[in-house]
Amino acid sequence: MSETKNIKMTDGPILSAVIRYSLPIVFAGMLQILFNAADLAVVGHFAGSAATAAVGATGSTISLIVNTVMGLAVGVNVVLARSLGAGDRENSKRTVHTAIAVSVIAGIAVMIVGILISRPAMVYTRCPQDALEQAVQYMIIYFAGSPAIFVYNFGSAILRTKGDTKHPLYYLTAAGVLNIFLNLIFVIAFRMAAAGVALATTLTQYLAAFLTIRCLMRQDDDCRFVLRETHIWKSQLIGIIRYGLPSGITQAMYSISNIQIQSAINDFGTSAVAGNSASSNLEGFISSGIAALNAATVAFAGQNIGAGNKKRVKKVIFVCLAVSVAFSLIAGFAVFFFSRQLIGAIYLPKDPEGVACGMVRAAFMMTTMWISGAFQVVGGTNQALGYSTAMMINSIVGICGVRTVWMQWFYPLRKSLEMIYICYPVTWAIILIANTAVLLFAWHRYSKKGMIK
Repeated sequence: MSETKNIKMTDGPILSAVIRYSLPIVFAGMLQILFNAADLAVVGHFAGSAATAAVGATGSTISLIVNTVMGLAVGVNVVLARSLGAGDRENSKRTVHTAIAVSVIAGIAVMIVGILISRPAMVYTRCPQDALEQAVQYMIIYFAGSPAIFVYNFGSAILRTKGDTKHPLYYLTAAGVLNIFLNLIFVIAFRMAAAGVALATTLTQYLAAFLTIRCLMRQDDDCRFVLRETHIWKSQLIGIIRYGLPSGITQAMYSISNIQIQSAINDFGTSAVAGNSASSNLEGFISSGIAALNAATVAFAGQNIGAGNKKRVKKVIFVCLAVSVAFSLIAGFAVFFFSRQLIGAIYLPKDPEGVACGMVRAAFMMTTMWISGAFQVVGGTNQALGYSTAMMINSIVGICGVRTVWMQWFYPLRKSLEMIYICYPVTWAIILIANTAVLLFAWHRYSKKGMIK
């Protein structure tokens, strides 16, 4: 089962397999960023900075709710990878059907909660008044697509864990092209501004979810989804929650700290919010590569742990770490070099102040993203070894704790965008040290005693 028609995870050359596995995920991530960039470009050119700020102001709050529950997809990766690596057909089937059932339930729950908190959340984060109503509309429409978002991501996690990274890319491409077309119609023709962007996103998310489920139903192996067999098995649910919930809480820590940071950025006005949103979107091109290598680490390490191949697990760690750091260094500085032109030409052609604010973020973030690349691969290894709870604790202390202290005690000493953004690389470095300490402990137990969690 560990050997698929696409990629062999438990034997053969590691570097080429990791690259083959990661590239479709990288392209998918970059396409997602391109489509998000298209959202911002359309509203920036045809609806103004207020609409751009409205879209950007919702990001941290949406991430808090969606990513917290989406962390369960990591649990799907770990549980399914181990089952596939061990050749456990029954557990593999049960994991697939449990995962899809959980994705639907979680998506509906997030939709309800998200819609209810949309206005209070925007008021709490001090969204600029000229962008407030558009931001609320954007959130409500976006959260209406939560079930589709969860089904697509959980389904994609299943496909990627079994070695199929191409189909999620195809479906994202189809949805993204439609998204751009609908953006132009809703924003330009119907003058819906931020609400039009949200509606286009929601409709295309449902298309991606439909295509993903159809693909799973057409599989000819243990990852085939059969609608009438949909069921939540207790053992698989516990495993998904055990390994996934800590990852979800970890994502929540990022989002909580980012909400605090976003609130501080909002105080600098609409141009600062728009510039922050534009620069953040550019960073996504680098983050997509890092996320792909993190996913590769979990899948490759997980399957080889399931197969009992200790030496290969070690090789997977070093290969993924080296590729992640090299990629984030080269890509980070390359994007930073052209960031002023990109922000000015694509996102904010009529807002030079917003461009300047975006460059402040770019200087601190893009040149240090190699630290994020390193700590995420190390963290992915820890998750594959079963130490998701330790990752959660590291994030609570290193991300939420340190960033909260920074914003409460250090930022007031000199309130500037520079003082806000510098906390990102500082906390990344702290997490890298903490994750490495956990990995050394976990690896000692695994390599000497064969013990995993």
